[in-house]
This record gives sequence, C-alpha cells and structure tokens, in this order.
Amino acid sequence: MHLHQSESGHATPHFDRAMEIVAGDIQKRKADDPIPSEKYVYLLDQLGNIALTLERYNEAAQLYQATIDGLALNNIPRNSRKITELFLKMGQIYAIIADYTQAELSFLHVIEVTTAELRKPGPPNRDVVHLNGLAFEGLGKVYVSMGQTENALHMYRYSIEFARSSLGPDDAHIPVLLSDMAFTYQKKGRLKEALAAANEAVELSSKNNPMVYQVILCNKATILSEMGEIEEAGKLYDEALKIARKKSDWSTIQEVMQNQKILKKKQEK
Repeated sequence: MHLHQSESGHATPHFDRAMEIVAGDIQKRKADDPIPSEKYVYLLDQLGNIALTLERYNEAAQLYQATIDGLALNNIPRNSRKITELFLKMGQIYAIIADYTQAELSFLHVIEVTTAELRKPGPPNRDVVHLNGLAFEGLGKVYVSMGQTENALHMYRYSIEFARSSLGPDDAHIPVLLSDMAFTYQKKGRLKEALAAANEAVELSSKNNPMVYQVILCNKATILSEMGEIEEAGKLYDEALKIARKKSDWSTIQEVMQNQKILKKKQEK
C-alpha cells in the first residue's frame, strides 16, 4: 500500500481506504483475536503519522493507541523508547483536540518513564532528555488550558531545575521552558515574575537556542506591552519580526504583526 504522505490532497483517499481496511483492528480487541505481527503494527504507526499530517487527530490517536497495544502484545515493554514516543504524540494530539484528561495522562507517562531513565548512573541520553522536556512543556500547557496555572508553574519550575541538574545550565530546552513559565505568570497577572523569567529566557536563548530566539523575544515584548512599556515592547517586536523574516518563520511573523497592531492601538489612546 503506497500513501503519498507529502501530498495531503492525494493522500486523503488512500488514507480513507486504509482506514476501512484496519477499522476492525483499531476497535476494542476480542480475547480470541490473533496477535498482530510487528510489521502490521508498524503499518498502524505509519498510518498514524499520515493521519497527523492530514490533521485527522482523532484517527491519529486511535492508530497510535492501536500501535501501543500491538507492541505490548508483541512483548514490547511500555517503558520502551518507541512506546514512550507514541505517548508523547498522543499527549500532543489530545491537547490539540482539548481532551485534557487524556493529554495529562499521556504526558505523565512520558515524564515517569524518562525521569526514571535519566536518574540512572552515567551520562544522560540527549534523546531521553528531549522527550522529558517536551512532556513537561506539554503538560504545563495543558494545565494552563485547564486553568490550573499553579500546577503549570510547578511543572515548569521542576522541569527547569531537572534540566539544569541533568544537563547543566546551558541546555537548549531551558529557555523554552522559561518562556512558557513567563507566559503562565503573565496569565496570572504576576507581571514582574513574568518579566524576570522572560529576561532569563531571552538571555539563554541568544546563546544556546537561536532557533526560538524570535519567539521568546515576541513573548517578552507582549509582557512589556501589558506592563505599559510601549516603547520597549515596540523595539522588541521590530527585532523579533526582523529575525523571523530572515528565518521564514511565518507563524511568528503573523503573531508579531498582530501584536504590533494591538500595541499601535495602545499608543493611540
């Protein structure tokens, strides 16, 4: 079966046909159903990736869950790297479709598995650290969406400290977590704490994670705007926009331009 994953319009009919074929296998299994082969389970995983590309999120979650179940039936432990990566994807999908309970459970599974692995003696595995950071970041955002900002702040503080102790103070994921924490403080109206976290995020990002520097600059500018620091916010938005255009970061370009319009209205008052 060949699916044109890079061309969503062409992929859709192929994907729909594939879903018809595997429909019985992604529903609840019966006790006497045969154990799926690992090759077939791999196919379900690939279909899940295509569903994600097509933004068919509910089907993607079903396919990834069927993949996890199929791997477990083939005696692959739930704390394996493959299954942990699938739980991370499911957490991200559930967050998108606002099923926050399932998102929380999925992210917590990733955090439990990766934290246990990172606590073992020896140098930390960078891939595991990356999974751990993404899970903490995702869980924090879920808690913000649920209105549980104190839980979100707790997650961010813990994950930042964990990253620092595991990888050192210059780990590239720390400024991302700091920026997310700044946003959470901003949501609570704790603007001084938000700005302090944003300042640290900007400083670290400029050194060790330039890929997201323009995003973090934009976040800091938004905090300054809310604090009434209109001129300084405008300068940061201009800088963020310039960098985003050089990188063809279209989502940040759009966000900055929208925020500049809001800032202009504030200036006109």
